[in-house]
Amino acid sequence: LRRVDWSVLVNRKGTTWRQLDAATQAGVHDAASARTLMLAHPSVVKRPVVVKGQAVVVGVNPEAWSSVK
Repeated sequence: LRRVDWSVLVNRKGTTWRQLDAATQAGVHDAASARTLMLAHPSVVKRPVVVKGQAVVVGVNPEAWSSVK
């Protein structure tokens, strides 16, 4: 969350997100609430998270992975 915006990390298309009740989904509106959700439901984190040096790439993106230095 220090290097990637919370909205990139929360997978809103995945099964875990869809199984959450509407109130829980609506409660995710900033980094603090997203952090709480991700700690409670780790599978809601978009994967993979690729870290190399200071660069972070979230999600399946081979093109971005190969350009990370």
